[in-house]
Amino acid sequence: MNDSTRSSSRQESGPLDPSVPIVLLASACWQTPTPVNVHHLARHLAGAGHRVLFVESTGLRPPSGRSAHDVRRVLSRVRDAGRGVQHPLADLPNLAVLSPLAIPGAGPALQRWSDRWVAATIRRAMRQCGMAGSQGPVIWSFLPTHFGIARQLPGRSLVYQCVDHYAANPGVDRARIDAAETAMLAQADLVLATSAELAERLRAQRDDVALSLNVADVDLFAPAVDDPLAEPGELAGLPRPRLIYAGNLAAYRLDVDVLAHLADRLPNAQLVLIGPIGLGDIAGPAGAMRELLDRPNVLHIGPRDQRDLAAYYRHSDVGLIPFLDNEHTRGSLPLKLWEYLAGGLAVVATDLPNLRDAGPQWAIRTAADPDAWVDAVNAAVADSTDRRQRLELARAHDWPARLDHLRRMVADACRG
Repeated sequence: MNDSTRSSSRQESGPLDPSVPIVLLASACWQTPTPVNVHHLARHLAGAGHRVLFVESTGLRPPSGRSAHDVRRVLSRVRDAGRGVQHPLADLPNLAVLSPLAIPGAGPALQRWSDRWVAATIRRAMRQCGMAGSQGPVIWSFLPTHFGIARQLPGRSLVYQCVDHYAANPGVDRARIDAAETAMLAQADLVLATSAELAERLRAQRDDVALSLNVADVDLFAPAVDDPLAEPGELAGLPRPRLIYAGNLAAYRLDVDVLAHLADRLPNAQLVLIGPIGLGDIAGPAGAMRELLDRPNVLHIGPRDQRDLAAYYRHSDVGLIPFLDNEHTRGSLPLKLWEYLAGGLAVVATDLPNLRDAGPQWAIRTAADPDAWVDAVNAAVADSTDRRQRLELARAHDWPARLDHLRRMVADACRG
């Protein structure tokens, strides 16, 4: 799979100069139990010397009063918006975070007003962060619905990085998101897609979409292979094999029936689920999720800091990616694939296009139905491949080389 496809009309030269500031219009909030691509990108760009303004997501749909998560998020945003620009990392003072107030999922007229308000808030933050130079920063958007904001910001170039098929999310206005993406594709100086399926979809409208696959912060997880990490207390005394899932336990993308089938058919195995329940689910946890968590060989231990996951991976056997097969997930190439491998875990995943040929079978096996999942997990447990081989495979999908490649492409976009 070629992850450097791009238009032949541009020739790559040197990476983007660190003096160029970057505004990241993010797809998530900064404080999240499940960091995604944009969080890693922000840290690595700041580590390379760029001034980075991380603008938290303004949302894709109106908040639901039925979702406790949505209610907490609204209250948190109101609180954080009053704090202005924040600098959350002492070791990266050039990384700033902004929590703008917006009206997600509003009608056209109100949405235009909301975009103007958010853009004005960002411009003030840019001035505060010293980004108001003659050419301005690179505007790097992770949501198509940021287009109405991005076009009002003074920047030297516009980058659109597509990491998901957001129009397929539950509860969103699909027509609005599709229209915003069409506008973004028409105006962006550089378009990136993080999976082959996403790139193919976008190329129906623009043929120079560059494929830049998701990568992992490998050094964060490599201690699971390299270091004698102590067993986390929650795992002490639990039987082996241990099958682990780390991420959002959301019904709109997670195949709960597969997990229940594994728990029932492999009663001597232990399922360990790490992460929040129901982020993105409009109505909160489904009954099937509650029933899964009641099984005696299923342990849910809630969110854990990414820096702590290596210890859980060292003392587990198989990493699970049990996604549903739907329009949303078919575009996914999740970070956790490389993170599991970096931690030395064999991986079993749903047979989705981007996962099917992601690596050799000793690294990743795919399954198309619940019984095939049982067979794949048994094969992964029995596989005697040294964990270090999986770590070395993950190193081909690490941040240093990817960051350099991204900065070169963005530099070319700035030069036109």
